[in-house]
Amino acid sequence: MSDFIRNIMKLVSGSMVAQIIGILLFPIISRIYSPDDFGVFQLFLSIASIIAIVSCLTYHLAIMLPRENEDSANIVSLCFILLVITSVASGLIFIPLSEGIADLLNTPDLAGYLILLPLVIFLSGLFNVLNYWSSRRVRFGVVAGSRIANSLGSRLSQVGIGSYRPSPMGLIAGYLTGFFLANLLMLFHFKSDIQYFRKISVNRMKEMAIRYKRFPKFSMGSLFVNTFSFQLPPFMLAFYFTSAIVGHYSFANQILALPVTLIGGATSQVFFQKASEVKNENGNFKELVAEVHRKLILIGAFPLIVFMIVGEDLFTFFLGAEWYSAGIYAKILAPWLFIRFMYSPISSVFDILEKQNIELVFNILVICSIFVTLFIGGHYNDPVLGLILLSVVGVVLWSCANFYLLRISGVQLADEVKYLIKYMLIAIVVSIPLALVSYLSATIYVILFISMVLSIIYYSVVIYQDHSLRYRLLDAIRSAKK
Repeated sequence: MSDFIRNIMKLVSGSMVAQIIGILLFPIISRIYSPDDFGVFQLFLSIASIIAIVSCLTYHLAIMLPRENEDSANIVSLCFILLVITSVASGLIFIPLSEGIADLLNTPDLAGYLILLPLVIFLSGLFNVLNYWSSRRVRFGVVAGSRIANSLGSRLSQVGIGSYRPSPMGLIAGYLTGFFLANLLMLFHFKSDIQYFRKISVNRMKEMAIRYKRFPKFSMGSLFVNTFSFQLPPFMLAFYFTSAIVGHYSFANQILALPVTLIGGATSQVFFQKASEVKNENGNFKELVAEVHRKLILIGAFPLIVFMIVGEDLFTFFLGAEWYSAGIYAKILAPWLFIRFMYSPISSVFDILEKQNIELVFNILVICSIFVTLFIGGHYNDPVLGLILLSVVGVVLWSCANFYLLRISGVQLADEVKYLIKYMLIAIVVSIPLALVSYLSATIYVILFISMVLSIIYYSVVIYQDHSLRYRLLDAIRSAKK
């Protein structure tokens, strides 16, 4: 377990640096670009993300699974071929239809940027492939470095280009720069893996494609629906309202997704590698699942409560007055993001146990619920109503999926529910002073000070209560001193 925690710490530390860079530059970026600029950028990104996630027919998810590195190398090669085909095909389809797509989404400015779609799909798809290969090779330091390069390159480019001429192009160009630098860094370390790729062949790629056919058969549809479900809100908000509303939603979602990306994403990557390894050895990884799930609960409970109390105050202070609505949206979406934070890292259990068909059914339910809730909000011309319904239904559905994953992993659900209730109660009790100062309309500086003090108190209680976490932290401190 120590290697598992150490690898998570490598990724978390890299992600933390990357996210700190993003957080420090967010107040600058939010004052350079308008909500309309972010709305156009989000719609472009939504289209690209949906295609990129299935650009390899989800065979990239199988890179971790073979026993032999040579077999994984054949899967990587297969992914690269599929990625090139998908990127070229997307350009042939979307570029001629750019005007119609922009009109459908009520955002005419979007049309001029869709020509960049194939390049974004290729670079982001390649990033996924290289990430899984690097994780298989237990090269988590490289993965962490690639995340820093991605964030630093992306944000600095967006600031630099936006300072000269702010427009959605600056946001898109920065996004491309980040992925280019991250991929370059991971490719540099490929030279030590050349021996595995010398043994690739068309026949072996075909054999691997057949062996792991459940991924395109079930995972691709599931992952497509899952990604589309996350990108559906921007499409529907643009259709019913304006690109500015999309921009506010996008920024709220980005800020709330920071812990999901920072801790959840890093944990997910290491968990997938470790759980696959444990399953190949003895088939039982319930202790690993329970360990990860509980740590995510105690980490995420307090930030959830803070956002629900003072979300709009924090957004207005850090991002500027015009982002007040984004703060309201963040407060509404926080419970849903908390459940996603717990679910995301262990969702690879679907792939490890080859339950992709169940995941597909779940994701279809999710996309239907998102469509219905935002349709109601659009019908009543009230984006807040739509987002409230979206958050409530999201909490219910993701909670059910979370409990299902725990059950099929052999974890006792009652124990996990008790653990969740315990730390939610601790978070609520600790946050009472923050609720009081917010109710009394204290200044933002008082709110920030109280939030920081209460964070220290909460996580001190957490470390005292959780003996394994305390041991891991002490072990990490001792290792750092050496």
